[in-house]
Amino acid sequence: MRRFLYSIVLASATLLPTSCDYFQSKDGKKGKGDSLTTILTDNSLEYTELAKVPLPCSKEALSAAWKLIESTSEVHKRKALDYKQHLPILFISTDLDGDEVPEVLLRSDPPYAAIYSYAKDTLNLITFVDHERIGLGITPDGIIMRNGSNRDGALISQFIRLKNSMPAAKGETREKFAIQNNEMVSSGIQYFLGNDSTYNEVSKEAYQNAAPKQNATFLEDIDGWEDFRKP
Repeated sequence: MRRFLYSIVLASATLLPTSCDYFQSKDGKKGKGDSLTTILTDNSLEYTELAKVPLPCSKEALSAAWKLIESTSEVHKRKALDYKQHLPILFISTDLDGDEVPEVLLRSDPPYAAIYSYAKDTLNLITFVDHERIGLGITPDGIIMRNGSNRDGALISQFIRLKNSMPAAKGETREKFAIQNNEMVSSGIQYFLGNDSTYNEVSKEAYQNAAPKQNATFLEDIDGWEDFRKP
């Protein structure tokens, strides 16, 4: 069953959902997240197919880069996923932004996953999963999506649009919750846009104008993964 990452999620649930709560199968049936109100930018749920290109660097270089991944949050480093202990087992080499410079998608045991670009003989980490409630996906246009709930209990939905194999535009929605009368109640959604170095809060309309117009296919549901361990 293929699952898709939505670009914007508005929650009105009484229980805080995990990232799996707002995936949807290809037949359009909702899973556990029936209590979620979801804004879809494209109702077609078009499946993402990735064209393969030759691996741009050695697997040894990718393994070394993978081992260097750490949580981006100083507070949560002790609870971060340990990429040193879970080496890559699957990969897809593709060109997400059509600039003829490859990106490499790597996976290990769930939920470990990371995406790299390879430009000017250098591996650049674009994004990764830092705990079990985050999922990565790719839209048919090659935009990277990162959705789930963070360690603070907030729902997040992020997108990364590449240009020349580097993040050219980023966006994020954050929805926090508070307990009221023994129920989880949304305290509202914040919208952010930026580039690789800055993030600024914007209006909902501004965010929707910049956000992907397609949903993303979860990495586990994309076909064509190759065995990283084979020579």
